[in-house]
Amino acid sequence: MKNLLASLLLLPAFCAPGLYAQEASSRTYVNKDGSTLTYVKPGLWHTIGSGPSDWGGFVKESFRKENLPWLGAIGASTVLLIHYDQKIYTSTKKTGRKLNISSKDRTKTYLKIGGVSVFRGPDDLGSAMYFLGDGWINIGLFGYFETRGWLKDDWRASQTGHQLGEGLLVTGFTTQIIKRITGRETPRAASASRGVWRMFPSFKDFQAHRTRYDAVPSGHMATGMMTITVIAENYPDNRYVKPLGYALLTALGFQMVNNGVHWASDYPLGLAVGYGVGKAIAHGRTAAKRAGPAAPSALNFAPYLSPEGAVGASLAYKF
Repeated sequence: MKNLLASLLLLPAFCAPGLYAQEASSRTYVNKDGSTLTYVKPGLWHTIGSGPSDWGGFVKESFRKENLPWLGAIGASTVLLIHYDQKIYTSTKKTGRKLNISSKDRTKTYLKIGGVSVFRGPDDLGSAMYFLGDGWINIGLFGYFETRGWLKDDWRASQTGHQLGEGLLVTGFTTQIIKRITGRETPRAASASRGVWRMFPSFKDFQAHRTRYDAVPSGHMATGMMTITVIAENYPDNRYVKPLGYALLTALGFQMVNNGVHWASDYPLGLAVGYGVGKAIAHGRTAAKRAGPAAPSALNFAPYLSPEGAVGASLAYKF
């Protein structure tokens, strides 16, 4: 349940009503470039139930022959960053001090129910940057799209909310598997430079000492990238989703290193998982059917010059 104030700031951009053609069992939304997205009536539990199938699609797509160069790039960038991790960590904390960005988690409790802390929020710039990866952001986004879909009878918004709910489960499942295989120390728990790797820790040890084992990959980055990808795939006309989302993920990434929660090398795999899961869900079993730009009109108007030199106009209909 992690990530992302980034997308919360995108919400006003989706308040304008979408254009769609309505049929009994589907609705087609027309994008500015003439392409279309056709949605069947959304069902939350049907979408959530598609998680195993979409996860299988994500794994299969990740290891397709044409994607092997990307896997190589992810591996190479991770190895390179591991080499420089300690220097990056030290430099990031130094930059944080210069910019007066705290390296401690200064979130505080704003809401208690029965003496139990229900909501913790940021109290300074550093905690605000780290809050970009808080689970409340995803809950807020899920709630926004679900509410909009219900109030506006907007099938695209509803399906986006459903997909975000599915994405949280699939991304969390994927990152937990990898974390429990790699077993890498976080910076704040590191017992050696760049952290020690203890592969395949026992379930008991992992639960009791999470910071000793759960650095790789970054679940915050994975969930954030998944969220941006799902929204961007469903709202391709919104040109602010990706640049704003990526900028805020960068701020989150800086602060997680500054806080000692992650190494920089934890990010490439996390981002790749989030992107791959987001794509798999947005193009999976419950996704909209996509079509290219609308075909040119069969009715054409054009200037006309007769063999005798007369100028006029022609109207032709192609069938």
